[in-house]
Amino acid sequence: MHIIKLKNGHTLSIENDTKKLRLIVYINGVENVCRKSTKKELSSFIQSNEDQLFKGRLQLIKDEVGISIWVKGKNEGEISTADLLNYLQIAQ
Repeated sequence: MHIIKLKNGHTLSIENDTKKLRLIVYINGVENVCRKSTKKELSSFIQSNEDQLFKGRLQLIKDEVGISIWVKGKNEGEISTADLLNYLQIAQ
């Protein structure tokens, strides 16, 4: 499990879930939203020209600075693409 601090008490956790990864956003330690994805899908998004992954309550939006974590229509933080790639390589 990898935990990334966002803003306003939000954290992003990347956890293994059988053959997929589970991306979970917590608010003050309480699970708020989650999304399951494969490591391949996340890696492809990071390396592609696409600027958005997922629709719905949890979205990842990429720009020239990094990847913004959007929860229910609000930007709750960012992570660099390099950091996210490192987390994915560590994840089993």
